Amino acid sequence: MEHKPSRLIEDLADSLDGEIRSDRATLAMYSTDASLYQIEPQAVAFPKSRDDVVTLAQYATQTETSLVPRGAGSGVAGGAIGEGIVVDFSKHMTDIIDFDGKTVRVQPGIVRDRLNVWLREHGRYFPPDPSNSSVTTIGSMLAIDAAGSHAVRVGSTRNHVQSIEVVLANGDVFEAGQAGTVFGSDKSMTRVGPDDSAVMKAPTVDRQRTIVSRLAKLLEDNAGLIDQHQPSLPRNCSGYNLRGVLSEDVIDLPRLLVGSEGTLGLFTEASLYTAPLPKHRGVVLLLFGNIEGAVSAVQKIAPQQPSACDLMGRRLLSLAREADVRFAEMIPAMAEAVVLVEQTGFSDEEVRKRIDETIRIVRSDNPRVRVARKGFTPDEVDFLWSLPTRVVPRLIGIEGESRPLPFIEDIAVPPAAIAEFLKEAQRIFQRHQVSATLYAHAASGQLHLRPFLPFPKEEDAPTIEALANEVYEQVFKFGGTISGEHGDGLARTSFVRKQYGPLYAAFQQVKEIFDPHHLLNPGKIVSEDRRLTSRNFRIYPPEIPVISDLQLTWTPAQISQTLLRCNGCAVCRTQEPDTRMCPFFRAAPDELASPRARANVVRGLLTSGDPETFASDELKSLTDLCFNCKQCEDECPSHVDIPSLMTEARSAYVSANGLDRVSWLLSRMHEVGRIASVFSPVSNRLLTSRFGRWFLEKTVGITRHRRLPRFTSQPFLSRRSVKRPPEKRHGREVLYFVDYYPNFHDPELSEAFVRVLDHNGVHVRIPQSQTASGMAMIAVGDLRGARRIARENLRTLVEPAREGMQIVCTEPSAAVCLKQEYPKLLDTEDAHIVAKQTIEAGQYLASLHAVGQLRTDLAPLEIDVAYHTPCHLRSLDKGTPLQQLMQLIPQIRVHTIEKGCSGMAGTYGLQKRNFEASMEMGRELLQTIDEGNFVTATSECSTCRMQIAQGTNKSTIHPLKLLAYAYGLMPELESIIASQQKGLIKT
Repeated sequence: MEHKPSRLIEDLADSLDGEIRSDRATLAMYSTDASLYQIEPQAVAFPKSRDDVVTLAQYATQTETSLVPRGAGSGVAGGAIGEGIVVDFSKHMTDIIDFDGKTVRVQPGIVRDRLNVWLREHGRYFPPDPSNSSVTTIGSMLAIDAAGSHAVRVGSTRNHVQSIEVVLANGDVFEAGQAGTVFGSDKSMTRVGPDDSAVMKAPTVDRQRTIVSRLAKLLEDNAGLIDQHQPSLPRNCSGYNLRGVLSEDVIDLPRLLVGSEGTLGLFTEASLYTAPLPKHRGVVLLLFGNIEGAVSAVQKIAPQQPSACDLMGRRLLSLAREADVRFAEMIPAMAEAVVLVEQTGFSDEEVRKRIDETIRIVRSDNPRVRVARKGFTPDEVDFLWSLPTRVVPRLIGIEGESRPLPFIEDIAVPPAAIAEFLKEAQRIFQRHQVSATLYAHAASGQLHLRPFLPFPKEEDAPTIEALANEVYEQVFKFGGTISGEHGDGLARTSFVRKQYGPLYAAFQQVKEIFDPHHLLNPGKIVSEDRRLTSRNFRIYPPEIPVISDLQLTWTPAQISQTLLRCNGCAVCRTQEPDTRMCPFFRAAPDELASPRARANVVRGLLTSGDPETFASDELKSLTDLCFNCKQCEDECPSHVDIPSLMTEARSAYVSANGLDRVSWLLSRMHEVGRIASVFSPVSNRLLTSRFGRWFLEKTVGITRHRRLPRFTSQPFLSRRSVKRPPEKRHGREVLYFVDYYPNFHDPELSEAFVRVLDHNGVHVRIPQSQTASGMAMIAVGDLRGARRIARENLRTLVEPAREGMQIVCTEPSAAVCLKQEYPKLLDTEDAHIVAKQTIEAGQYLASLHAVGQLRTDLAPLEIDVAYHTPCHLRSLDKGTPLQQLMQLIPQIRVHTIEKGCSGMAGTYGLQKRNFEASMEMGRELLQTIDEGNFVTATSECSTCRMQIAQGTNKSTIHPLKLLAYAYGLMPELESIIASQQKGLIKT
């Protein structure tokens, strides 16, 4: 029975505590994962509890609608997409339910690394470590029996599961425990599960007993085929794992269910075994001149039983050098392969001896092996292990017509057979005239091979099938498996029958026992479609999509290439504290808020051929979740320019519908500021009064709770010292671009900057004809207005820039606007010249210090200062120069607080509709600063300082003012801080 999405929503909306959606944007988001495939679902459900999942299952049975469980959607095999209802567990079902000191009870949507952060406080961790564990959910790990680099020592996910709460396709719920089902001598059942859970009603218990009885007979009848055809490998997650499920008179249900890819039941809770945190670890990175030498070394190291042993080929190493300058320094260009080996022990001394022995063993066979780096502290070990986790997602960003595609990338063979298998695989690639990347958990025999091919289209199906078929023939020849840790999904299911031969019929029977109507993730593991590998390829927009009136200086073809770079890897869903990826997603983890979703929706709308794509309501809901902080582009492994996509979409919407009143006013504060400063006593009185704040909130939407900056009576650009004609000087000279905030609210910052440069022999030219950068207009989508401002500023700035003068900005957002946004608004020579000459103030001072031209006659300042890095400063990719220069001040103690974005984002946090979201985004940062023993907090960004003052009891100050004070160029520090605090009006 076919149910259209509207009917489906009507049926289920009132029955769920969670949500269910079927709008175009949501369906586009969930039609893909990190694989090559695309299938649009009928709807997406976001359950809040087991009861919601039961309701969905019962509805699925009644209406013959399939259910596709999903976590982060980071799988590369296409296991989390399909028709019917996609069930996203990652939004609501993310709780830690119980912990008894060793076993933890969790819901399936919790992210593995977030769980381990919580467990670390108890000295424990959940050991399986898939490479994308910063986004991978526990439910997904259970679904594919996830493993990782350390599987050779700690095993895979199924080795750490005590029991799982399972919802069957008809809505029955039972607890599948490792104790299994005990039988008498006549095989009659006497006990079900570790205990008869209270959640099970009598019919459910009967249903479970029927399942277990049928399963026991199936396993007993097929014992010979299981021994003969299911590979006994360190890693295998292809098909259903039947080996070891039946042991004497016990059935281990979790052993079967883990790795079943959601095809047998929906997991709603799981009890997991944890392990003590390893106290002593050491890692060594070994360099090789060829792959053969690296593989041989792995064989030599194996008897040492390392806790991990990974191998990476040349192409991945080139990406590593691009990813981090430290990798570039330690891995020379001539290296063809590296092996990363970890050893553990009972003491640091034992670990060091084991690492030294590893090096000795390898060099005894190959004296030319070089040691790139050894690491023994937690930071050193974590850094070296970041090599594969940072590099593998960057594969899709490799430039060129062909990219390394994931479709045969999860092979596992007996570890001793790696060398011979790789030779055969290389011959196959040569016959097909393709090359491939190699990353291997070599100690486990796990090989990730990605051939370089164009993104596949329907006509490429024969090539894909032929290549996969030939490689898999060699896999079978060596007794390997087509999937070691990523599951079968759409990429490999059609080859499961070939791998298992007569045992495949047992897999079909297992599916019939648990899911007789094939409603749970259908088409995965068991399927009659022999060509599933080459169907449902992801659809990309045509080379020249139909888009009218583009506002940025790029072509439709360039937009297509931008979308092509997003492979859905889900790195943008990370919530790790040392990253800045999307403040919206961090504050409210919902796929809708992820940068990946924006790329998917744009791609989906473009492929529909709608000429009004960028002005659509679907995109409006996404552009509201982006304030152009640029952190998604900076931290994306493929550097997908999501900010420009959202800027283009926002501009199209504004062109079609106009700006709302709040956005219009806040984007023109540079014009308002001129008037407000002239009448500053009245303006500031209005901002101080309760009625004035109420009036502003009701009329223009500025929240009454925000501490607003006072308007100065004398803007910096109108001061007498600035109006005087510039003195003719010899030597260094720069042009100062002031921007809005230092001009109208904090002229003391501009004075401090000029004095610091003058103290260091640098003359500052300050053209009065400059205006604000226009970043506020770009943020709200008024690109026509921003372009007008850009032209005005370029007329003022371009001639000094042509002469080689640097344009220095004390506001990071102004530097980003001049360097990155102006060339996108105006693809002119003037824009590019100004962009090239623009530099942030801290970076300029650091350049003086680097050549010994920055004075260090700084007075001691014995205080603790909390430093926050602005997002736009990070976007400039030049580090945190002022944070480092503050360290030159004697006795100062600067504490860098890396807790994500402040959440202010220019004018975003001023608005009533955004105030609570803004404060939530900055919650961790603000709490850390507030609780710290700091005299003051500092940041280059004016609005970040506003947010810190709003959410903490700390004063704030620009780093340049601290430098100016230490140089003796400004009044006492207490006066500076008092002045800064006075500048913010209390609510």
